[in-house]
This record gives sequence, C-alpha cells and structure tokens, in this order.
Amino acid sequence: MSSSRKAKEKETQLILPVRIARKELPDVGELVVGTVREIFDHGAYILLDEYGGLEAYAPVNEIVQSWFHSIKDYLKVGQKAVFRVIRVDPRRKLVDVSLRKVKEEEKREKFLKWKRTVRAVKLLELVSQRTGVPLQDLIQKVAYRFEDIYGDMLRGFEELARGNVEEVRKILADLPENVFRVIEEIAKEHIEIPEVTLSGVLRIINLRPNGVEHIKEILIGAKKLIEEKYPGVKYKIYVMGPPRYRIDLTGKDPKLLDNILEEVARYIVEEARKRGGEASYTRIEQK
Repeated sequence: MSSSRKAKEKETQLILPVRIARKELPDVGELVVGTVREIFDHGAYILLDEYGGLEAYAPVNEIVQSWFHSIKDYLKVGQKAVFRVIRVDPRRKLVDVSLRKVKEEEKREKFLKWKRTVRAVKLLELVSQRTGVPLQDLIQKVAYRFEDIYGDMLRGFEELARGNVEEVRKILADLPENVFRVIEEIAKEHIEIPEVTLSGVLRIINLRPNGVEHIKEILIGAKKLIEEKYPGVKYKIYVMGPPRYRIDLTGKDPKLLDNILEEVARYIVEEARKRGGEASYTRIEQK
C-alpha cells in the first residue's frame, strides 16, 4: 500500500466508529457532515459521518463555483464539510451530495450540532467502557431519547451536570440503575457548566408612615427565602433608586434561576399587598 493511500486512510479514521443516524440512508435535501476520502477531476468521494462512513459522491459541478477554479480549491482529503443530499438510490445505496447548495448559516448550525453530537457519543463511549454495554445500544437507548426530549444528544448530560438527576432519570426510566449511575458520573466528571446570571427589577411602594420599614422587612424575607430553599444559588438584592430594587441570581441552571425569580417576585408582591402597599416585577432580558 502506498504512503499516500495510508495517509488517506489515517485521515478518514476521524469518523466515529458507529452509525448515529436513525435510518440507513439520508433523505434528499438533508444536511450531512462528511469527511473527504478521495478527490478526482470529476468529483470527490465523501464518507458520511452520521451514517457510519457511508460513501457518497459529490460531482465536480456541485463543488466548484466556477470553471476557473479547481476542485482542490474547495476540498482537501481528510477535510470535514457540510453537504446537502441531492440524490439517493435506495436499491443500490448510492448517495450524491452537493457542497454548493449549502448556505454559510446552515453550515455553521450543522457543524455546531455535529460537535455537540460527537461529544455526546464520546461520553457514551466512556459509559460503554465502564459498563460493558455496546456503544450502539447506548446511542439508541440514551442519545436518541435525549434528542427526542431536548432536541440535542448532549443536553441530557448537561442537565445531569447541573444536578437535574430526577428529571433525566424519568427520561431513562427503563435503563438499569447501575448504567444510569455511570452516565451521571461521566456527566459530572466531564461537563463544566458555566454560571449564568438572571435579573429582574422590583418596584415596591408603601405610603404608610412606617412604609420604609415594611419594605426593608419584605426584602429581608426575600433573602431568607432564597438562602433557606436554594442554598447553592448566589444572589444580590439592592436598591437602584427608590422605589426600584434589583435582584440578581447566579447559578448553573437557567431554568431553576428563572423559577426562583418568579417565586421571589410573587412573595414580594403578596407581602407588599398584605402590608398595605403594592409591588410589581419586570424581568430583565438577557442580551
């Protein structure tokens, strides 16, 4: 075997050793990630990553933008690119793809999703090594379910890393407990969830003679609510300029933070009304 042939085979080993797609062949119009295997003057042979290395063909007129350019100006052996499926022959299992028919925005979105998919599969590889469950089985029983619920194979691991274990356990209800625990361990070992801050503005008014004291007590009560029910959440409640007060919550779970903001706002509105005043809440949208 020639050294150039060996180099090509080494480059194509970057493809995951399993089929991630749920079907055997892609559909016409579908966007796929492919690794360039061989390039000729008439076109290029592409290995479709999601389909376990299924070979597809990209005709030269579906690659080059102008006859003044060479096909090698657009593709290199071993390169990964996003293609659109333009023809499928199910009987012969032949697939033709196009590079030209993919928009830049589509390419960015597809690559982003593909990177997250690859990471999810790599984590499942670790689960497979620790449990002995075949990787293809884990993709079907875990990754597909995460994708069905969250629209993304990696999201379930992220939810486990955030601590939403019960939620994910319900999704994987029929998975053996020992396998689920390994998935939880892998998620917490390998996924770093960045903290986010959600904020809201509270407008609190009390025109009674001791109204200022009532407002102080309401805010103290709000702080106690957060500290006692959500000890892991960082918070700040401070005056922006009476009667407006701001609350900032920082943590790793945006959904939880949003629920806490709503709960604190309800508490303040109800307490203000009980004490003869009024309050309103406005969420500050993240940019």
